[in-house]
Amino acid sequence: MLRSHGGTTGAMIGTSRSILRRFLGGGLAALLAAGGALLATGQPASAALTRYVTPTSATFTDSARPTTAFPVTDGNVPVGTWEDADGRHTSRAYFTFDLTPYRNKQIIRAMGMSGETAANDCDRPRVLELWRTDTPAAAPTWQNAPTVREKIGDVAPNAPCRGHLEILLTEAVQQAVDAELDTVTYLARIGGEDLEENKHYGRRIKTLGISIEANGAPDVPTNLRVDGRACADGLLVPTTAPVLAASVTDPDRMESYAGDPVSATFAWWPVDRPTERTEWTVSPMSAPATQVYRMPDGHLAHGGTYAFQVRASDQHANSGWSAECRFTVDTVRPPTPTVSSTDYPSGGDYPGHGGAGLPGTFTFGPNGADDVAGYQWGTAGPSNHVTADATGAATISHAPQRHGPNRIYVRSVDRAGLPSDLVVYEFIVRDTTPRVTDNDPNARLGAPRGFVFAPGMDDVVSYTYRLNDEPEQTVAAGADGSATVTVVPTRTENTLYVTSRTRDSLVSGRAAYPFRVRTEPVVSSAQWPEWEDGAPVGTAGSFRFQPAMDDVTEYVYSFNYGEQRTVAAGPDGTTTIDYTPAAAHGHTLEVFSRTSTGVVSETVTYQFYVTSVAPTVASEVYRRNLTGGGPGVTGSFTFRPHAQVTGVTSYVYTFRGEAEKTVTANADGSATVEWTPQAYDEQNYGWVELRVRARTASGTTTDAAFYSFRVEPYTPTIISEVFGWQGGPVGTTGDFVFTTGLPGATEFVYVFDGGSEQTVPVGPDGTATLTWTAESAYVHELTVRARTATGVLSGSNYYSFWIDG
Repeated sequence: MLRSHGGTTGAMIGTSRSILRRFLGGGLAALLAAGGALLATGQPASAALTRYVTPTSATFTDSARPTTAFPVTDGNVPVGTWEDADGRHTSRAYFTFDLTPYRNKQIIRAMGMSGETAANDCDRPRVLELWRTDTPAAAPTWQNAPTVREKIGDVAPNAPCRGHLEILLTEAVQQAVDAELDTVTYLARIGGEDLEENKHYGRRIKTLGISIEANGAPDVPTNLRVDGRACADGLLVPTTAPVLAASVTDPDRMESYAGDPVSATFAWWPVDRPTERTEWTVSPMSAPATQVYRMPDGHLAHGGTYAFQVRASDQHANSGWSAECRFTVDTVRPPTPTVSSTDYPSGGDYPGHGGAGLPGTFTFGPNGADDVAGYQWGTAGPSNHVTADATGAATISHAPQRHGPNRIYVRSVDRAGLPSDLVVYEFIVRDTTPRVTDNDPNARLGAPRGFVFAPGMDDVVSYTYRLNDEPEQTVAAGADGSATVTVVPTRTENTLYVTSRTRDSLVSGRAAYPFRVRTEPVVSSAQWPEWEDGAPVGTAGSFRFQPAMDDVTEYVYSFNYGEQRTVAAGPDGTTTIDYTPAAAHGHTLEVFSRTSTGVVSETVTYQFYVTSVAPTVASEVYRRNLTGGGPGVTGSFTFRPHAQVTGVTSYVYTFRGEAEKTVTANADGSATVEWTPQAYDEQNYGWVELRVRARTASGTTTDAAFYSFRVEPYTPTIISEVFGWQGGPVGTTGDFVFTTGLPGATEFVYVFDGGSEQTVPVGPDGTATLTWTAESAYVHELTVRARTATGVLSGSNYYSFWIDG
């Protein structure tokens, strides 16, 4: 059936043609016209591939120039009779298409597509015909035209003039494919000689293209596997619910990642009961893909042999069945293996056998099993595999990497892949590492340092050693098996690695001897030994710095992580600094040295303790760390000198927030001061800190004594019969009764809701009554303090209550 509609040339894809037509006038048609390919879409998904195919050759002939072929260069092809300045012409168009991509495929739909760019007379009917011809060896001419085979049909006789043209070519293309033609050529001409030579029927058309939806049957599935194992004779699987798998491919592909949706049908049966064949089809996947099917439980049994094969299917065609894959179910685990070694016998006593790095053989036995395929083994778990020999046994060579107790974990694995329980083989490896002795533990950086190597095994003839990452060196052993070497360390942290070798070329385990070369200075002090109680505060003393490197010219030091200072070293590299501590207890001194060439040592951290000689403080009213006294209450504080301090003439003291004061000491070195708090310190919750230092006639000031105590707040009480926590509505009037706890109080200072301070006098009974009317709702807070005539203030009391809205 021929048909036509207006619009730009496009391609019909998939099965949803009504949807496609809405796009032919736009971007999709342009894509197809450019020779693109689309996988057919829609529901259900099509397994065919649609491509818009352009001709490999497009030419036309001209009766006026019968020996000339004219290639189509602008997609505008004359057909029929036309005239120009050179006279009258009659033309036919030839379009050749490559069919090799469609060999052995089913043509689902093929639609020829063109369009009229011009018509000599739109009032005359279109009599455009399409014929198949032999494919010419050279471009056809009017005189040398290919043989015409059959008429394909009339091209859209009823389509609008200068419109889009279509002609269904499905059968024609399928016939050409079935005939195994590599190419097909179509002739476009005006039907009948009379009409072809009548210029009223002449027209110009676009280059013919074909939208071909074709499908190739899926390939026969390959690479059949059972639980990941490739098919092979005697295949065993360790489960009654194995996973069957096969690779499916399809010749219809747009890109490497996009192919036809292909399903797979798995057929399986007991080999001895082929009539019990079961088939199961899995969901489609885009080919190429691996399709899998887990066999259901309850259908396979231990010892049974089964076969399966697979067929692939797309929407239009099936592949053939694959070759059979057979397997036998084996679900019985093998017994645990035996493990033996003459080089490293199991168990044993010290010193053990062999040595670290010395290989030994270990034999694994099948322990009566006849289907052991190999063994898994390792020193931390069964991470290695060795294949069993014909007897089911296997032998490995293993060199333990450490002396002392060692283990090998072993389990056997049968031909089905089932493992046995784990066997732990325990043995003791002899310590063969050389013994290393440092002959010069105090050698400085860059100075030669001697080491002695002693054997850890018999008949040692040489040692191989290296310092850090330097090249290895070898030294012969003496008659007693020992050797002495000298190394020159150039860094502070070092490791000397040593192995020995016997006359029979057995190599010992490797000794790793770490040692450190000190570069940090040595610090000492007669007054403040490290980590010990030292001289008291104010004592004049010193620290001595001694080098641990050659050519030290200066030291950089700091006390308590403070400012760094530099001091020059003497000719012998030592120096002394003076120090008088101003504070007691723990101190830190950090020191490093520097050579004339700028080499900086490690830093030494020296901890020392300065003894405290602070005075003692005592008070009956305000006891240390307790609450006492109160605002306006005077307390006496007695200062006495430390037992190690003599000649005290005065004390310098201060109460928190007050200026420092001085009091003269009595003849016995003591002094007493009085102090009266004028207000309760609410910021510090009444806590007060007293700091006191003693001074001697010589001008020495001791470290400070710190004495803390808390002042009783003497807060007033607040009572209200009306305003409890729930105080009633706005407009409620009630009384608050204040009772002072501060001796000599003359007034109460109160504040409502953070407003301005107000006062009310204290009555003879120590109380006052305040009448108040609630003018607003929600939470209110009342703060009250008591005050004396001299301004002494108590602590505050806080009273919160609620007024209903």
